[in-house]
Amino acid sequence: MSPLHRLVTTLAALLVAATVTVGLAPAASAATSASPPCSSVRQIGDRKVVSDLGMSAFTVRQYVGWCRDARGSAWMNFTSVYVWDQYHVRGFAYRSLAGVAVRGEPEARGFTTGASRQQLSYSTPVRTTSLCTQGWGKLSRAGSESAQGLTTLVC
Repeated sequence: MSPLHRLVTTLAALLVAATVTVGLAPAASAATSASPPCSSVRQIGDRKVVSDLGMSAFTVRQYVGWCRDARGSAWMNFTSVYVWDQYHVRGFAYRSLAGVAVRGEPEARGFTTGASRQQLSYSTPVRTTSLCTQGWGKLSRAGSESAQGLTTLVC
């Protein structure tokens, strides 16, 4: 096996291992922003697939992980929004919105808006593991918004 082939094979294996560790869909493309600064990440609750324009458009997932913020390290919740390829290839501009919905609160915590046409984006990790939470997401495109998606409630 040539050194170049070994290098490419090793890099591919590392990429697959990183994708599986974070629990992302295998078809996820590289995001333009870094993943949350977390370790020991696992998905909590059931994912939610949301339709838009008559097709499955995106998946919302909620995670818990050991994360860092300005106050130090702690167990925190965060959300991912992954836009499906069949939606992405349509070519129009969209932005994904993600956050952690806390039961009884009117607005999501850790709210973020992804870059234009970014297929995978994350909310900011938040210290909500002692509360009942859901991953929340939706897409904004050409002045309109898709349906929102909420994962199952985790208490």
